[in-house]
Amino acid sequence: MSVTSSVSTTVPAIVHSHLDAARVTDLVSSQPKHWRRIRIFKQDGGTTVTLMSDSTQSVVVKRHKLAHWRRRADALIHGSPARRAWRGAQLLQTHGFPVPQPLAVVEKRRAGLVQESVYISQALPYPSLSDYWRESASRWSVVRRRLFLRELALFVRSFHAAGLYSGDLRDANLLVEECEAQHGPRWRFCLVDLDRLKHCPSLTLRRRVKNLVQLDRTLGRRTRRTERLFFLDAYLGPPLPPSKQRRSLLKTLLSVRRRKDREYARRKRRRAPSVASAQTPGAPVLGPSLGVVPRRPISCCIVCLNEEHAIRRCLESVKWCDEIVVVDSFSTDKTIEICQEYSAHIIQRAWPGYVEQKRFALAQASHEWILNIDADEEVSPLLQNEIQVVLQQDDPAVDGFYIPRLVHYLGRWWWHGWYPSYRLRLFRKHKVRWGGVDPHEKVLLHGRSEHLSGNFHHYTYTDISDHLRTVNSLTDISSRELMLRQRRKYLSDVLLRPLWRFLRFYFFRGCIRDGIPGLFVAATSAFYVFLKYAKLWEQASDAAQSSSRNTSHDTPVTDPAR
Repeated sequence: MSVTSSVSTTVPAIVHSHLDAARVTDLVSSQPKHWRRIRIFKQDGGTTVTLMSDSTQSVVVKRHKLAHWRRRADALIHGSPARRAWRGAQLLQTHGFPVPQPLAVVEKRRAGLVQESVYISQALPYPSLSDYWRESASRWSVVRRRLFLRELALFVRSFHAAGLYSGDLRDANLLVEECEAQHGPRWRFCLVDLDRLKHCPSLTLRRRVKNLVQLDRTLGRRTRRTERLFFLDAYLGPPLPPSKQRRSLLKTLLSVRRRKDREYARRKRRRAPSVASAQTPGAPVLGPSLGVVPRRPISCCIVCLNEEHAIRRCLESVKWCDEIVVVDSFSTDKTIEICQEYSAHIIQRAWPGYVEQKRFALAQASHEWILNIDADEEVSPLLQNEIQVVLQQDDPAVDGFYIPRLVHYLGRWWWHGWYPSYRLRLFRKHKVRWGGVDPHEKVLLHGRSEHLSGNFHHYTYTDISDHLRTVNSLTDISSRELMLRQRRKYLSDVLLRPLWRFLRFYFFRGCIRDGIPGLFVAATSAFYVFLKYAKLWEQASDAAQSSSRNTSHDTPVTDPAR
């Protein structure tokens, strides 16, 4: 049945329908009356997806609000999103692919332009691919995991062989139906995002690659590298194309994926301030029809020594954490007294080096999520809000987050030179280990990471004298570590490395925009590198001279009378 009505500025126009008009009107009304259960699945970017159920059936209502002129123009040229979804459902049915039964298309127009577009379809009782794989794959054997990936690869292969292309083929838009067959389990896949579906008699390689990268960026986060290669082989053959062609395709896929990762990271950083600022610090996130979402507990780890001038600011910024672990190296000032005010778990331990002390502090934490922070740093309000959201979402596919560090020095914030200096500071405890070389320790993550946009505030040096004393101390440690690693001395290290550091900071990182202070920061950064390798040169020369003296003393003297 197809019903068409005239355009009206107030009454919705039912463009297509397999339901009676009263039921359609009830579904698209702001307060539906005859549905016992209403649940919002998605609500962002002007699109809302709602599940409605009563005693007889369950339907999905996808509502598009075309508030932006670009979306209205696109609807004028290509048809509204609901019309396109209706055509997409018919296209899949024509080619023999399962699809949720389309029920109705409703549009609201003003002055001939679509203001709101609603697509109504049957609700299928199957989980999305993302939920199904996350909940089931961890219990499966390797054989069953590969069997499932082979079925998925064959579905995508037949999808492309039919000349079909989806603008958003990711795991959240595929439903999975598990069927038990005579020779083992089988799976059917159903695409539910239909408004971006197209039919191309000759599907280009670019579009095939785009769909494969979309699946790889979502489902691939939860699969091993060998399984992703197995999926690609199952998609390509048999018969498999020549090895040179396969390597070329793999290189293209990796390149597109890296580009997409960078693009989405930039989008996330741009969106994060507005999302995080909308949250009150420490307040729970309210999900649609879900109420208050509890967050995961978190431990904060701090190592310190004589930090009474900075530790209070640091502890004040992390007092919302469920546990604060402080490892102190026998401070002689008021550091311990200040830490005790914040109910911190305080452990005193002699200083074994940056890497060992951080490793010890991590072992004392009791929660899965860890926030690592230095005593001269603080968590900004924006970063705190972002971390709260991360803990509430607790995405199992993400194991760590890189956080930018903003330095305060010489009475200003340094947005050039040292910024953003991303550090992996928020992570799952069982997914990391401490590595690096003193004094530049680092967290080694075994898993997937993302970036946050909120900053650590780093109050690094009190003045220029403190800066130079710190440079002298850190270069002593760095040069000794290089000696222990048997790093050879090279004249290029003393001449070229400092020059490159100065050029990188002053020109490429923008210190030139900060005038004389920027020149000073670039110069001291170059001096740090020069001093480190100069001390290495000195220690290597002293070691060589000492070795030669010991050799000469140990050489036996021949008696001329013998």
